[in-house]
This record gives sequence, structure tokens and C-alpha cells, in this order.
Amino acid sequence: MKTLHLIGHMHKWNLDSHFKNGVGDGFIFCAYSFPYGYFDHETMNDYPMNEVLAKSMIDLQYYGKKESGNINKGKLSTYPFHPAANPDSEQQTEVYIENAIRAGIRYQISIGLNNIVIPNFYENDDLDKLIIVIKNINSWLVSNKVDGKKYYMTIPIANHTVIDASKMDKLLYSLTDIDIQYDGYYIVCEARPEHRQKISTDFKYLNNLSRFLSVLKKQKFETIYSYANWDVLIFLAVTNIDFITIASYENLRNFSIRRFLINEDGGPSKGWYFSEKILNFIKAQLIDLVRSQGGLKVIKNEKNIFSDSCLEEYYAWSNQKPDVHKNYLLSIDRLLKKVASIADLNERKKYVLSLIEDAIHAYRKLEEKKIFLTDESKNYHLETWKSFLLTK
Repeated sequence: MKTLHLIGHMHKWNLDSHFKNGVGDGFIFCAYSFPYGYFDHETMNDYPMNEVLAKSMIDLQYYGKKESGNINKGKLSTYPFHPAANPDSEQQTEVYIENAIRAGIRYQISIGLNNIVIPNFYENDDLDKLIIVIKNINSWLVSNKVDGKKYYMTIPIANHTVIDASKMDKLLYSLTDIDIQYDGYYIVCEARPEHRQKISTDFKYLNNLSRFLSVLKKQKFETIYSYANWDVLIFLAVTNIDFITIASYENLRNFSIRRFLINEDGGPSKGWYFSEKILNFIKAQLIDLVRSQGGLKVIKNEKNIFSDSCLEEYYAWSNQKPDVHKNYLLSIDRLLKKVASIADLNERKKYVLSLIEDAIHAYRKLEEKKIFLTDESKNYHLETWKSFLLTK
């Protein structure tokens, strides 16, 4: 298993954490944040571009099709072959989209990438439309593969699809056909957490997505699980995953089609502290409470210079400070690598269950100190995780 930085805004933090701190194994760049022609430069934040691209992929993010051209932010419309470049077009049929997908493949080859993420669109209403495109591009790939390249078809899974086992089975049936040319799949799933929760606790979501990932691996396909949040630990506990993304900002850890369809602005935030010990984020405003009640040792990440910085007294919390995000990147990278290093899946599951038990105990220790975390920071997820893994 390798971890890949899913990179958008403030990409210097990701590059520095990799090249200076050894976090992650490579990068996936989001076209939303990088204009057409950007990768022709000689350097990226003083790192040689050829060195960066040698361990990179790009997600061209066709998810919103032409509607992405109507949003104020983002660089998608700068790509001449991108559906977003023609937001007023009335000719964007399936044939048009398939031609755009082929152009996206050729573009990635032209800039020297060896791992090709085949762009695809998000289909909310008709799963058959998505399957038809997957099959048609697969047929085209038979005679258009380039030696030395790997091809990963993007599979955007809508929330109403992932919670429906019959739809997931239908999708799996098409993806595992004997004539499939793809080396693997780039999986993007819409989780839709409840209000004031950062991750979904829907049992159907956990169960169906874990089975989906497991079947693809059993059929010898490589899997890239993108837009991953830290709940990917639960999926990794029961199946192997080849690549998992790690990311700084929330919109790169929780896929939402809204980002590619409408203008949205995130509200101001002082940031969040990710704690390996409670397997959750703690709102920055709650850190003073934890400190005043002597609870820092209960939540503190060990051997993490970014955690040490964030937990210093009088630290000026801000979501725009690199240490806030690098703490998470280092922590989740370390957790995922440890879990994946356990080859036997039964032993791996036991280990993750022990992490969950330790986290539940840590929450109890905080409560004994009169520290009651609220909203996204409270324990709303651990018992569901435990129940899920015990059924496997």
C-alpha cells in the first residue's frame, strides 16, 4: 500500500512534507487548482518538475461535466479538451464526453505521466450511462494502449449508489468483466456525513464500499481510493488497497459533487487537531479546555514535530498554518502504513479493533477529567466502526 498526496490549494505543504519529512509516496494533482500548461514549468515550488511528475498522477476532474465551467473558482475550464471549457455547449452528448476522455488520456501521456487516471463524469441518475462510457473507453483502449503506462478508470460513486447493494453489484459486474483492459480503478465515493460529523457512520456505506474494494482486489485489479478520509482505516482493516490518498483540506478528504457544480465558499476556521489516540479531529477552540484539565497527554501524537508545535501553549491556531495540516498528513500516513504492514487480514482487523478500543478508552479518560468534546470532535463513530469490524 502506498499513500499519495491529493493536492489542491497550498500544495507547497504537501510537497514539503514529502520531500523534507518523508510523508507519502507520491502525488495526485487536482486539475481544479492547476491551470493547463502548469506542468510544463521547470520547477514546482523549487522542486524539479520532472522529479515531481515521476511520482505523480493527475485527476482531471470531469465530474461536473460542462457545469463546472460556470463556477467562479477553479482552473478546469483552462483545459481546452475539458467539458468545462464549453459550458454553453448544447452538443455535450455521450460521444462528446468520450472524445473528451480520450483527449484527457492523451494529455497525460504528453506530459510524461506513467500512471494514467482516466477521467470520468459523475452520474447521479442513471448508472447505465456511466457503465456504457466505461465499456466504450475500455474497447477503445484495446488498440490504443501505450507500452509502459498503467490505466486507471475513474469510478465516481454517488451516495445513493454506494448505499444500495444492488447498484454496487451491478457496477462490480461491469468492472470485473473478463475483457477489461484497465489495470485498475480510481475510486471516488460520495459519503455525505451527517450534520456536524466529518465522516459517515452509515453502516450500508461502510459495508458496501468495503465489499466493493475487496472484490476488485480479488479480481486482481489495482485500486486507488481517492478523496480518502481517516475512516479509510476501517476499509484497509478488511481488504488490501494499493493506493490511498492523504490530503490537507476537508474538500479533498470528503468528495462532494457540489464543489464542481456550484460556487461555494468555506467559512473561517482556526483549524483542527487530528489525534491518533482518539482517532478523530479536535476543534482548535477545544484545545485550551483539554490543556487546562490536564488532558494533553491523552490526545497528543507521539514523535510528531507538527503535533508538538500545534500543542504549544499560546499557539496561534489558524487553518492557514502548515503545521495544522502537516500534523494530520504525518499521523494518517503513519497509521495507514502500520495497518497495511500487517499482511494477515485477520491480524490486521484485530489490530485496528485494538486502536478503536484504545480510542474509546481515551475518550473515557478525557471525560474523567471533565473534558467533554462536542460536535465533530465527540465520539460519534468508534462504536459503529467496532460493530462493523466485528461482523467481518
